[in-house]
This record gives sequence, C-alpha cells and structure tokens, in this order.
Amino acid sequence: MSRRPFWMGVVGLWGFLLVQAVAAQPQPNTVPPALLDPTPLDSTTADASATRPLRLDSLFHAAAQGNPSLRVARLRSDSREKRGDQVGALPDPTVGGTVFSFPIVTARGEQRTQWRVQQAIPFPGKRSLRRTVADLGADVAAANADALEQDLALRIRRAYYTLVRVQAHERSIRRFQADLKQFEQAATSQYEVGEEGQSAILKAQIERQRLETRLEGLAADRQSALQTLSRLTGREGLARRDPVAEIGTRPETDPVEPARALDRRPEATKIQRRIERSEREAELAKKEQWPDVTVGVQYFDIAPADLTPAMNGRDALALSVGIKVPLWRSKQTAAIQEAEIERQRAKTELASFRLELRTRLSDLQQQMERREQQLTLLDETLLPKAETALETTLSGYRTGQSDFLDLLDAERTLFQLRLQRATAYTRLLKTEAKWERAAGRVDLTGAAE
Repeated sequence: MSRRPFWMGVVGLWGFLLVQAVAAQPQPNTVPPALLDPTPLDSTTADASATRPLRLDSLFHAAAQGNPSLRVARLRSDSREKRGDQVGALPDPTVGGTVFSFPIVTARGEQRTQWRVQQAIPFPGKRSLRRTVADLGADVAAANADALEQDLALRIRRAYYTLVRVQAHERSIRRFQADLKQFEQAATSQYEVGEEGQSAILKAQIERQRLETRLEGLAADRQSALQTLSRLTGREGLARRDPVAEIGTRPETDPVEPARALDRRPEATKIQRRIERSEREAELAKKEQWPDVTVGVQYFDIAPADLTPAMNGRDALALSVGIKVPLWRSKQTAAIQEAEIERQRAKTELASFRLELRTRLSDLQQQMERREQQLTLLDETLLPKAETALETTLSGYRTGQSDFLDLLDAERTLFQLRLQRATAYTRLLKTEAKWERAAGRVDLTGAAE
C-alpha cells in the first residue's frame, strides 16, 4: 500500500501550522494583529457603507448631538441660567384707578377719578442674593449635565470595547476553524491509508461544531453591544455596522492625586455649589427679616365747581410710602434653619464623596496593574510556550511519537490562550475607562486630559 497520501498530508499540515505560528507570534506591550485589523471579516461581499468602521470619536460626537437624556439635561441647565434675570429684577409696578359713581365734593370741587402708580423696592441686598442663589442653582444643573456626559462616555467605551473583544474572538475562532479543516483533511488522508482511526476525524468535526456554537454566542454579544451604542448615541443605523476601528497599544495612565480628581469631577462641583447656595439662602432669609419699601404716586382728578377757594378745580398729586412689616418672623427663622441644615448635609456628602473617590481610584489602579501583569504573562510566557508546545507536538506527530489528539489538544490550548489574551486586553481597556471616569479625565470630546 502506498504511503504517499500520508506524507503529503503531514507535510502540508506542518507547513500550514508553521506559517500560522509565526504569523500569530504576539509581541509584548502591543495589540495582536487580530485586535488591530479593522478589515471586515467578510469584506469581499459586504457593502462599503454598512461596513465602515465604527470609531470612538464619531460615537462620542453622535452621543453629544443625539442622546435624548443629555439633551434634556443641557436644556434644563440652559433654562436655569435664565432664572437669575427673573428673580434679580425689580417687581413690576402696580397701576390702578378709581372711578366714583357719585362724585366726592371737596373744597376744590368734585372728585370723579383717582389714579395711582406703586413700585415695591426690596431691601438692599435682597435682589443680588436672589440672583446669586439662582445662578448657583444653574451651576448645579450644569454639573448634572456634565456628570451625565461623562457617564455616557464611559458607557460608550465599554460597549465599544465589547465589540473589540467580539471581533477578536471571531477572528481567532475562524483561524482555528481553518486549522481544524487542515487537521481533518490530514486525518482523512491517514485514515484512508490505515494510519489513523476514524475517531480523529470525528474529534475534528465535533470541535468545529463547538466553534460554530461559540460564533452564535458572539453574534448575540455583538448585537447587544450595537443596540447599546444605538441607544446611547440616538442612531439606529449602528446595528448594521459591525466592524470596529483599530484601538492601538495598551493604555498608559498616570496616577492622579485625589484632590486633583475631585476638582475635575462634576459631582463634586455640584455639591460645592449646593454648599454655596445654602449659605446664600441663609443670608437671604436673614435679609427677609428687613422690610421692603413701596413708593407710589396718586393723581386726583378734580372737576371745577362754583366754589370760592382760589384752588377751585385744581387737580391734586400725592406721594405715598409703604413698608412691609415682617411681623411674623417664624417663617424666616425656619428658612435660616433649613438653609443651615442643607449646608451641613452637602458638606457631609462632599466629605463622603472625597473618601469614596480616593478608594475608587486606588482600587482601579490596582486592577489595571493586575491586568497588565496578566497580559505580560500571556505575551511573554504562556503564548510563546503554547506555540512551542504546538510545534513540538507537530514534530512528534510527524515521527509517530504523538497522536492526532495530542495535536488537537495543543492547538486548542493555543486557541484558548488567544481568546484569553483578547479578553484580558479589552478588560484592561474597560478598567482604564472606569479609571478615567473616576478621575474626571474624559468626556464626549473623546480625549482624556
């Protein structure tokens, strides 16, 4: 019986795996080609408009323009900015008049009508304090919008990195599928010449079926991430755009002092403005204990009469002054107490937020260090050893020292490590995004400070 098919199959398999091993050699501190390649998996048949790579900066821009929640928050902030002009203005004057059904006879003549204009003038300092309180309320609304924007940036990055992981896993699976196809062909050739059992062929087929199941799960993950991005950006068309743009190398983050991070966080700004607003509200409540003044002018329309006085028929003009007496001061006292309680509550929240932020930054920094170590272990130790083990197993398979199942296990181990590498890398990216959010260093501009 000729052994030509057996050696042709083994030699072909050896050449294929050697090329694959050399091409897949990972480099320390770099992203594997599978993560960097933005080319669609089925670019030969995909529509160019549908497969245009998604990029973070374009997603950030879309969210800044189209996210409904962010638009509502920005509009609320804009509306609050107009409140200062309202509360800081003088009250509208009061204009009134009286028409007597029966004229009143006076020494000057009959009085038929009376007209008046009155203007309330708040006690000095009240208008400016009201404006300040309103402006600080606008600052709180603006800080809420800024916090929402940073949250959106974080959520977009996390969904985007999920797509990166999905795409990297798909590429690794399809590479493994191609390898399995070669394995199956070699096993079939050996089975035909009696050098291999049918179980080897079945093992390869089962493994390929398992990979198809994994692809189905990845498709569900991709669809979920795309739907999340569509919801966050307000763009429904994202569901038809699968590929992602290249990410680059590992993120590099510099440690940030908690005090500096606190200054960048809009949540801290919001609390600080609440403290200032409560202080101004207390001052305003104290000012409310002082009376407001109302000044007015009255005009009396006097008709001529057959009277002897020299001022017969002359109209009269009078000035009036009124004072609003804050006789019941319990409400002002309660307002002062309320403002003081709110100030103490906001100061407590700020202290708690500062402590929580310090702990959060420390935890995330440690997580990034652990993920960096994991990547280094994969790049410098595990992946090279797995590739070496595959080469050794393949060499033993050629000489009959290892069987087909050993070869399949070696390839499966390398495949699993490649998946772990892609997962570890995207987890590092997500952790880095969380760290930047905690440090207040990222927003929808897409650039960290």
